[in-house]
Amino acid sequence: MTDSEKDHMYRRVKELYGGRLTEDQLAAIETSLDPMIKVLEQLRSIPLLNSDEPYSVFKPYRKDRQ
Repeated sequence: MTDSEKDHMYRRVKELYGGRLTEDQLAAIETSLDPMIKVLEQLRSIPLLNSDEPYSVFKPYRKDRQ
């Protein structure tokens, strides 16, 4: 069985920043991963085609083109 995505994310954070974080901070990070994983699962469940465009298209403001 492969590791869960949450386990992978937690291990990566611990690998990168574990030396600078307390056990309480690491526990808070582990807890904060649950809602993120839920949102990721919801986003991944939306079927998209390669031809689907973004909801809004970024158009930068240009003072010379009002």
